[in-house]
Amino acid sequence: MKNLFKKSWFIGTLIIGLIVIVFFINLWIMSLKLTQPYEDDNFWSLASNLAQGDYVNIFAFILTLVFYISIVPVLLSGLSFFKKNSWGFIIAVTYFLGFATTLIVFQSAFNYMSAFAIVLIVFNIIFMMGTFVLIIFRKRTLDVTKDQQENENTLNLEQTKLPLNVLIIDIVSILVFLTTFFIPLYAIVEFQSVTNATIIHVLLYGDTSIELITYFLINFTIFLGIFLYFASCISSYFFDKELFINKSKALIASTFIATLLFFLTGLALYMYYTLDGEIAQTVSFIPLSMMGVVVFIYAVFKGQYNALIQKSYVDTKAKYAEIEPLIYVFILTAVTVLMLFLKLIKIRITSGLSTYFVDLTGIDILRDYALLDPGYRIIAYILVVMLISIGLCLIIAVASYLSKYKYFNSVVKFATATNVFFVFIIAISGYYFQIAKEINQVVILDIFSLYGINLPNLIDYNYSISTDAIYALIASVFVLIIMFVRKAFDRDEMSLVEGNVLPLNGQADSSGASSLSDIEDEIDHEFDPCPAFTELDSKVDLFKQELDKRKVLKTTEKTLNDLVHFIVEYARNSRLHLSYTPEHIAAFVAGLGASKLSILQGMSGTGKTSLPKIFSEAIYGNCDIIEVESSWKDKNELLGYYNEFSMKYTPKKFTLALYKAALNQEIVTFILLDEMNLSRIEYYFSDFLSLMENEENQREIKLINIKLNRKDKEQEIEYLALDHGHTLKVPPNVWFIGTANRDESTFVISDKVYDRSHTMNFTKRAPKVRNYSSPISRQYYDYETINKLFTEAKQKGNFDAESNELIKSVEALLEPYNISFGNRILKQIEDFVNIYKECFSNEDVENEAIEKILLSKVVAKLEVKAIDDKEKLEMEFEKLNLNQCADFIRRLDNE
Repeated sequence: MKNLFKKSWFIGTLIIGLIVIVFFINLWIMSLKLTQPYEDDNFWSLASNLAQGDYVNIFAFILTLVFYISIVPVLLSGLSFFKKNSWGFIIAVTYFLGFATTLIVFQSAFNYMSAFAIVLIVFNIIFMMGTFVLIIFRKRTLDVTKDQQENENTLNLEQTKLPLNVLIIDIVSILVFLTTFFIPLYAIVEFQSVTNATIIHVLLYGDTSIELITYFLINFTIFLGIFLYFASCISSYFFDKELFINKSKALIASTFIATLLFFLTGLALYMYYTLDGEIAQTVSFIPLSMMGVVVFIYAVFKGQYNALIQKSYVDTKAKYAEIEPLIYVFILTAVTVLMLFLKLIKIRITSGLSTYFVDLTGIDILRDYALLDPGYRIIAYILVVMLISIGLCLIIAVASYLSKYKYFNSVVKFATATNVFFVFIIAISGYYFQIAKEINQVVILDIFSLYGINLPNLIDYNYSISTDAIYALIASVFVLIIMFVRKAFDRDEMSLVEGNVLPLNGQADSSGASSLSDIEDEIDHEFDPCPAFTELDSKVDLFKQELDKRKVLKTTEKTLNDLVHFIVEYARNSRLHLSYTPEHIAAFVAGLGASKLSILQGMSGTGKTSLPKIFSEAIYGNCDIIEVESSWKDKNELLGYYNEFSMKYTPKKFTLALYKAALNQEIVTFILLDEMNLSRIEYYFSDFLSLMENEENQREIKLINIKLNRKDKEQEIEYLALDHGHTLKVPPNVWFIGTANRDESTFVISDKVYDRSHTMNFTKRAPKVRNYSSPISRQYYDYETINKLFTEAKQKGNFDAESNELIKSVEALLEPYNISFGNRILKQIEDFVNIYKECFSNEDVENEAIEKILLSKVVAKLEVKAIDDKEKLEMEFEKLNLNQCADFIRRLDNE
């Protein structure tokens, strides 16, 4: 069953099944009876009575039209199934989600639908969400399935439960957000009864409160957005766990902001109704509190992830940042919160020997703000904003510490400034009432009355106002001074917080953790930005020794004919007993002479990969195999990456093969891109396709934009095969060989690639070798020898493609199909034919060579063309004695 979910056809079948189920559920909903005053009607009957002109009849008529139109998205989804794309599925999901949303808005406004209909709508939404997840899965299986064998970070993640833990946290965050539908936004107390304003009541009980309807629609929209993004995260969980963890950060942040919005809305409505004279309550802080816990837990997992990635890039021992700045943030937050218990406003009235007083703490002001003067309500508002702000700052500071956030120091600065700012504002507010006491006499008398202090008819009295908030300000300033003295604000920004950097010999410093200055000194004196290049440079002497061994077996006075027959014999008598005809080998050799890029395509098991391997083995060359991954999207997947944190460049196998070839330019080197069409070739190989147009001495690729130099005791050492520290020349001894399969997991190779390459088609399995003998010795053909044989064959050959009658006839046959060939292809045809003829110097194989190259370069393009009369075209090729081309067209007919 698990393997079925890796098949695009199976996932597509599930998607279509869910879409059809949703369609019939919508049909069911349309047929259900409504509630009063339409308990005898459904949407069908209401739509048929449009002449009544009621708004419900009009809505039912429009909804009926929309339902009939929904047949189109269902059909489009079927088309997407066969076309192997997703646009039809996406249209269907979007359409049916819009249909369900329309019904929900209708129910929220009028409450005419039954509870069962609402349940069916919810099921439809769930099915559409599941369909969206499956669409992403299907798209991934078509073109983004990730091969993780070469991805060290993914391997590290696979060995831990970290992605699963993050997935659980994501699910919990969504569940927490769902509580905002069921937890009351606010409550009104009336005559010992409580009316809870819960937004789910809009859908279930038809609550007509305008603020609840508005917030329900807003919250429902947010929920759809969060859930759709979660569906995208789920697909990444199965295909790219590193991307999944990074995307989860946005999901957690979104749900946190959504619960914060819920809390602020509840608080605002609570204050509004309280000021309006109602007795209001709110518990809207519950989802925000739960979400705060989720953020803390996610921060811990994110810190573990960062530490894991840290180990993948640099040889450091990851550790947390110094906790001292975070402790200061806790202390300042505690001082700010404790200020609520201080006497922010102290009022004293003295008349003769009598003294009356009222002390207002922050708690008192928050509790009784609705009964106090507007000036005191401002203080209450500031206190609420203060609590929210410092709470958020504390959560962010702790989360930044646990996740080893790069700018943790900046977060500490911001949290400190926020706490000190609010303490200062509250202290200033207390002194405001002391300074402006003359304009507060009536208000003060009202405050005494509010708190049950009966003042006699005082004619002559004095009063004073003071505040204890200054003590909190003094405490905050004291903590701030300590932070400056301890240089808590001068900590360096850290990506993941450096630990002990291992010296170049791999042994840790016995003295313990190095300081940042020590690390910088070490980088200044000894630093290798690309150890892989250094390792290859160190093997130059070894390469020379190996070259001397090969030269002992060097051939002399050999021809292309000798080379072809030698390869055939070597392959037959090798340990694998490979069966290749002289025509196969000659076509491969001629392709090497005609282009630096060869593509060997066909079904599996036909010897595509074995051919370049056994060829390079026979001539004592090098063959480096690069496994192409379906996730490759740009040249960095092929070349490598530069890590700005560690300041190191990590080359991929392809780059190392090129680098090694540049150090061994006498040796013929094949760089074999195995299954090169698992990803679109233009995505990762486009730069090299362009390089094919340049002269051999001008073919170079820029790896990065900065200069790479190794430092050894203040001396800069350049890498041997790099120009200017960043550019790698593509040496002339290199040929790129690509193997390509043809199945649903691969991409069609474009004309741009075909035009710049030589193509060989492997259409059937080679026969089993029976008459083999003992293995024969290898013969060393260096690059100079191979290149000389190709050059002489081209110069000696007299084939003119432009004037050849056979080529003209084929060009005329293909003209109706808009297939032609330019100067580049003509040049390749001439080179191929001349070299192929030289491989059989004593035979007349010109027409055979022409047919092979025409089939691979030109006629093969018919595969993607619509041919009206294939039998006639087949007969025309047979008249030209191009039987292989006729067989190709015949196979197209069979397919």
